Amino acid sequence: MTAARRLVDWSLAERTAGAIAGESAGSYGREPIAAACEEAIEAAGAYAGLPAPPRPPVAQLVDRRSWSHYALETLAFASEPLERRLADEISFPGPLGGVARALVGGGAGIEAGVAVGYAARKVLGQYDVALFGPRRPGRLLFIGENMEAARLQLDADPALFLRWIALHETTHVLQVEGVPWLVGHLRSLAHELIDGAAEGIDLDSVRDLLRRAVRNPREVVAGVLRGELLQSLASPQRRALFNRLQAAMSVIEGHAEHVMDACAAELDPRLGELRERLEARRTRAGGLADVVARLLGLDLKLRQYRLGKAFCDAVADAAGAEGLAALWRSPEGLPDLAELERPDAWLGRVGLSVAAR
Repeated sequence: MTAARRLVDWSLAERTAGAIAGESAGSYGREPIAAACEEAIEAAGAYAGLPAPPRPPVAQLVDRRSWSHYALETLAFASEPLERRLADEISFPGPLGGVARALVGGGAGIEAGVAVGYAARKVLGQYDVALFGPRRPGRLLFIGENMEAARLQLDADPALFLRWIALHETTHVLQVEGVPWLVGHLRSLAHELIDGAAEGIDLDSVRDLLRRAVRNPREVVAGVLRGELLQSLASPQRRALFNRLQAAMSVIEGHAEHVMDACAAELDPRLGELRERLEARRTRAGGLADVVARLLGLDLKLRQYRLGKAFCDAVADAAGAEGLAALWRSPEGLPDLAELERPDAWLGRVGLSVAAR
């Protein structure tokens, strides 16, 4: 999409995010992070039964501004169909049209920048895959200052805490690189949701949105970032897509949490105590996943992550490694939201015995 047809002022978004994120510098170095990831990917792969990629991504130590840049790049790709549809429909004549577009674009840019800037202050690590835009290799990112702040808050040993975070993020590497269909499946669901929402916007809705945006652009855009636009346009078919994507993301995160805990017990018993302190600190999912989830209208609060982990715990307890491996047979084999609450139902559907262990 050309710049002329984009509504969001993404340069303003980046300046806003940078101002809120602030400068960052952490005590962790690149070499210890790389070593922790190398150890973690071996341990997680052995437990989960997922093959390690022949060339694992290089762990990158980034600052908050760099992470914000990557995050806004993802949001810009994700919002492109919505922006295109709105740009095609907004046709106020004369100066009003230009002023309205500037207000909407500036308000949207500020709101996106605020959301990403605050996320940049929370996220510790991320395996950043391209769910939107051109396909590219994944990026294994760590924000040193955030990690150090969290470590101090948890009163954790630096090397121990690093191993903990590396286990979670490298499990995502194993999922993405070891399950050939996973990223394509997630991309398909996400694009279908966004494209369908864009196509479902009618002219009256756009005009009403624009009138509201002229009065209070940030309020309207904040609603969009909370998923209100997509939810209001969702048909029953669209809602089914919401549920499938939400369930898939909950399983992916829950699986990483389960693998992290299982490997931690083998690597260092002190990691169990760290888990308890970490749970006390958490209030909800943070980082870009939360921002994109709100854009898509998904409810990825902490409960969903815990539900995904409880599901994986139950599957591993009932069916062991075979049960965990069955998660990645095919997109159709992933549990739905109802099965996340009833692991025994999912085990029966995929042909695994609840009493296998």
